[in-house]
Formats: sequence, C-alpha cells, structure tokens
Amino acid sequence: MVSFGSIFFAVVLVAGVASAGPLQDAAEQGDLELIKRSLDGGSDMSEPNEAGDPALVLASLKGRVDAVALLLERGADIEVRNKGGLTALHAASYAGNLDVVKLLVAKGAAVNDAKNFYKMSPLHAAAEEGHADVVAFLLAHKADIEAAERNGYTPLTQAGWRGYWNVAELLMKAGAICQKAELVGEPLYNECIRRK
Repeated sequence: MVSFGSIFFAVVLVAGVASAGPLQDAAEQGDLELIKRSLDGGSDMSEPNEAGDPALVLASLKGRVDAVALLLERGADIEVRNKGGLTALHAASYAGNLDVVKLLVAKGAAVNDAKNFYKMSPLHAAAEEGHADVVAFLLAHKADIEAAERNGYTPLTQAGWRGYWNVAELLMKAGAICQKAELVGEPLYNECIRRK
C-alpha cells in the first residue's frame, strides 16, 4: 500500500530549508515576534514556501500552538492549503500535535476535509501515523470513520497496515469495519478480523 500522506509530509517535515520568506520561517520556528513584524510589514499569510507550504500549515506541522493562534487571530485562512491540498488540520493530525488539532477544530477547521490530491481526511493522517489521542479527539468530533482516501483505504486500514493496532482497535471500537481482503490483502484482513 502506498501511503501518499506519509510520502508528502515526510517531504514537508524537512521543508524549513526552503522558505519563501521570514513569515514562513517564523511560523515554523514559532517565533511570535518575527511573525508579528512580518505581518506588520505586509507579508502574505497564504504565500507558500518553496516546498508549497503556507505559514499556518508549517506552524501546525511543527506544533507551534501559539504561532497558530496568532496567525488565526491575524486573519489566516483556516482552510489554506499546501501544494497537495492539505490543510493545517491535516498537518497537525499527521504530526500528532493534539493541542494544535484542538485549537483548529475549535476555530472551525473542517474535521472531514478530503479536498486534496490524496483525498485523505485528518483522521487518515492521524491513524496512519499512530496518534491515538488525535484519532480519539477527531472521532469525538464526528470524523468520518469510513472515509476512503484515493486508493480506497479507510483510516482503520491505514493504521493496521502501518502496524498501529492500538489505533486500529480504537477505530474498531468506534464502529470501523475491516475492509475486504480483495482490497487490502489477506494478511491485513485476517489480522483485522482476528482483533475485531
């Protein structure tokens, strides 16, 4: 199984070396004073760095909750997307930054957003990286447990494929269904059924 989210965000995690300007650097580093100076100087919050990531996505990926709060307070679009169409909530969910996830959801981030190249939701991102606390929070906020990303895999399948059975079991307790062996393969299907 190809995990597009992992491939994409693995690139993003080292993207700090390719900034478009001080705002992106400041957001990634959580430098609140530099963020303020950059915004006061006219920096565009939606402008991406060379890797295609805007400031809010970078701050969310790095878990910079104060920077995320400041950017939102100063008018950042909560649905701003990186070059793959992923939002700040996808980034925070992928990285396991629960405090940022909570803030973004409280501010209105779309829990079931899948309008991206990968058709993955924030729940997919958290499940495939084994972040049980983020998965539980998203489930409590009505995340679609059976959403399928572009290859047809659900969050349960992605968690199982990556060996995060604690997350898979959490999803199953919430009602997630093991996908058919024809799609996910006999070994994963059998293990999923065994743990159900």
